[in-house]
Amino acid sequence: MLDSFRTNMKGIAFAIVVLIAIVFAFSGIGSLSISGSASETAVKVNGERVSELQVQQALSSEKQRILNENEGLDAALLEDDLLRPQVVEQIVGRKLLSQEASSGGMAISSRTTGKLLLDTPTFQTDGRFDQELYLYRIRNLGYTSADFLEMIEENLLIEQFVRGFVASGFTTSNELELLASVFEQQRDYYYLTLPLQPVKDAIKVTDQQVAAYYEDNKASYQAEEQVVVDYIELNPAQFNDSDAVSEEQIKARFDEQSQSLESGVSLQAAHILLSEPDAALLAEVQSKLDAGEDFAALAKEYSQDVGSADFGGDLGFTSGDTFPESFEAALAALEVGQVSAPVETDSGTHLIKLVGKQETVIDFSTERARIEQELAVELRNEWLVEKLANLKELSFNAESLGEVAEDLGLTAQVSAAFTRSGAAGIAAYPAVQKAAFSAEVIDENYASEVIDLGDDRYVVLKLNESIPARQKELTEVKDSIVATISADLAKAELAEQGEALLARVAAGESVEAVAKSQDLNWQVVLDAKRSTGDINPDVKRFVFQLPATVDSDVVESLYTRAGDFVVVAMTEVTPGDSSTLSTDRKNNLVYAGTAANSSRELQALQATLLADAKIVE
Repeated sequence: MLDSFRTNMKGIAFAIVVLIAIVFAFSGIGSLSISGSASETAVKVNGERVSELQVQQALSSEKQRILNENEGLDAALLEDDLLRPQVVEQIVGRKLLSQEASSGGMAISSRTTGKLLLDTPTFQTDGRFDQELYLYRIRNLGYTSADFLEMIEENLLIEQFVRGFVASGFTTSNELELLASVFEQQRDYYYLTLPLQPVKDAIKVTDQQVAAYYEDNKASYQAEEQVVVDYIELNPAQFNDSDAVSEEQIKARFDEQSQSLESGVSLQAAHILLSEPDAALLAEVQSKLDAGEDFAALAKEYSQDVGSADFGGDLGFTSGDTFPESFEAALAALEVGQVSAPVETDSGTHLIKLVGKQETVIDFSTERARIEQELAVELRNEWLVEKLANLKELSFNAESLGEVAEDLGLTAQVSAAFTRSGAAGIAAYPAVQKAAFSAEVIDENYASEVIDLGDDRYVVLKLNESIPARQKELTEVKDSIVATISADLAKAELAEQGEALLARVAAGESVEAVAKSQDLNWQVVLDAKRSTGDINPDVKRFVFQLPATVDSDVVESLYTRAGDFVVVAMTEVTPGDSSTLSTDRKNNLVYAGTAANSSRELQALQATLLADAKIVE
């Protein structure tokens, strides 16, 4: 079975790279707060602890997944208490699978995991792994590097286990024959189509019918309660920074920072790292260097630093404070192209090469644009904080938002009328809908609290007009009623005509003869399979749901998704035969059977593991 696991490693690697991308796509860095302690235990699975931080991270990812799949959903509706049980259940299930894999002797090396990280676009800059970007991204999710690697290794182990489990399954010859008889089955059938549209076009609806329908269904034609609100929106785009930053301010900030913006030389380093070297290995690498072999090639072959080995050991530039002190000292003592003697750090033994030098000159001209942008952002943020505080204060108990807006230098706007279900614009936000129809706004005529719309957008609203629910006039709904009556009458007429045609075919007339007598379209389909294309999918789906044994023609009818009435006469059913299949098709069926069998076995295993597990919350 372990051989099966190993053969799936390439596909698993791809799956984990995708998984990492999904983790970040669903986590929405900084969008949802993550609280919880790495030391606090949320649940124990057979004695193995799951931290509260892990649960909170999973909750955050699940929330973001739901929000991504449900555009416009208010994040406030996703309560932790409702989501937590299913999230914990998922964590427990995966933990049980990883434990089962480990108990069977499976393991994932840290080097394997590291190489997968190198291929992850989320951690790359210009197509290359970026250590700083990697650390920045995982720390924003609440992970340490060790925790993140552990998470990836666990997921890799589970993926490997599941794929190996599937690969170790099999399909018997009897199962193959059964699959072939079903999925390669062929059916012959005739059908005619009575289209809905001509029947619908012939329907004439009178004013009397419309009026009667309106009176009988008044309750269905109610206009919902609506509101119109005044509102003030606050966002960073309203900040006018055209003359916000003066040249004097830029120069002053440069003078403040000039001490830390020293000109200097940056050194480009490369290394070969031997994490746990023995003397023989170190001597082997050293001898090859002494013989003039290419440093980059040797780094790819020997270095145990997964972040740099594939790039010839290249570590980028340092200004003297990037690497450990002993590393920096050795690097600084080298000439370009020179390789150091072995250097010891906590990471292991390094052979360091100075690849190049880069002189950095810091002056006002090179820093001006950055400082101007820095000051502009600071001023904008200060402006936003101040405006937000004033908006909250002034709108509280305000008689008019117009006066508040004027005091703040903003603009009061008026929404279109909208219902509790919302509308376009500001009314598309669930939080706005909820506030607009709250008792405080509608009944007590207070301004709402300031509502956070996300992306530094805020809004406060106040009732402008309340439009009560009312009965819609006949003139407002006439077109809708005409359409409804036409559809109902057309369906009834179509059913009557269709049943008459069905009776004729059932009595022994051929589909062809009946169709020609009514100038209708008819089709003959021979040797159709479930996989056959270029066939009306509604009819094909229906035909393959009919009983497989045909002693005489099976005559039935159906309505298509377009509303057309179809009469079907199925004349022959031929079971599939595995002996007639191509090798590729036979292999596909074997794979499908194996996957189905393995899925059932995996579900049974999961149920057994859960029943036998010791879960402590």
